[in-house]
Amino acid sequence: MKTSSCVKYIFLFSTCIFILSCSYRFSGEGSLPSGIKRIYFSMIENNTSETGIEHIITNDLINEFIHRRKDVIGRQDDSDGILKGNIEYLRDVPIVHGTQIRSAQRRITLGIALKLTDTKGKAVWIARGINSSEVYRVADDKMSSELNKKTAIQALSRRLAEKVYNRLTDDF
Repeated sequence: MKTSSCVKYIFLFSTCIFILSCSYRFSGEGSLPSGIKRIYFSMIENNTSETGIEHIITNDLINEFIHRRKDVIGRQDDSDGILKGNIEYLRDVPIVHGTQIRSAQRRITLGIALKLTDTKGKAVWIARGINSSEVYRVADDKMSSELNKKTAIQALSRRLAEKVYNRLTDDF
């Protein structure tokens, strides 16, 4: 009698684990919203004073989608959806001071807003406040500091593209 009770509990526990594990998926493995299969990427608008950053972000978004799912990228005339967006802000603040007048490290934070629309212009996915940040070292000469800043922007742009892909394909 005791053995059959133990078997019932083991069976019940196993069934619960099986049911819960069937719904588990890794981030970014879902489908695109509203049955969209192919996306055209419009150039991200730059609302900051940092020139050229819109190209970096748009290219990283496209590269992330190509890396994860090659068949999702389309031309404007054969796509089910258009992804548009803008850079809402770019903040560059000191976080470690080397001297009283010069910082040794800075944190750059970038925020974007995106909208995926279908071919009729109806919004099917909207995300605001997607952001990423990166720390960079301030060098003694301005040229090296600018290079460090550009490297930080490239790193945070790649991370931002990964966040966008995961949020867009979450299926929640």
